[in-house]
Amino acid sequence: MSDREAVQHELLYDQAAIEQICRTEWRPVYDLIYRTVQNRAEAQDLTQEVFLRAVRSFERYEDRGDAMHALLVTVALNLLRDRWRRRRPVAANVDDLPYLATREPGPEQRALDDLDDAAIQLALKRLPDEQRRVIQLRVIEGRSSQEVADLLGRNAAAIRQIQRRALLELRESLRTEVAR
Repeated sequence: MSDREAVQHELLYDQAAIEQICRTEWRPVYDLIYRTVQNRAEAQDLTQEVFLRAVRSFERYEDRGDAMHALLVTVALNLLRDRWRRRRPVAANVDDLPYLATREPGPEQRALDDLDDAAIQLALKRLPDEQRRVIQLRVIEGRSSQEVADLLGRNAAAIRQIQRRALLELRESLRTEVAR
């Protein structure tokens, strides 16, 4: 009997050898699975399935000098991949969730409602031309910093700085307008 056949025979027929493998490898395999599934009962079930699959595959096992741990980790990872592939995403109908689908305005909308359109227009007109143009392109039209930079012949960092200064001036102007 060759060494390979001896190892296979021991794995297939020696109950003590199988129990020893289970005792020494159960915790590392369980920990690997638990880190992925985050559920004790499911991790225990999957760990048990790993060992069952490993025992069933012992007759095909070829000892290449790898530790039994490597085989068990491979089986565990394959089992987790299979589980992930079979898993169907849970679809929730957002209309059925009244606490998410509220018709009330959010804080941003309430703040905008508090401001008068005329006050915003006046505050925009008070900005220097370059700042007003940057706000128009970046905020109102939604263009990127790079697009605005290309249009205005500046670099993107300068556009972001101009936008920042303009927003600070707008905030201050609107605060004084609301305070009146």
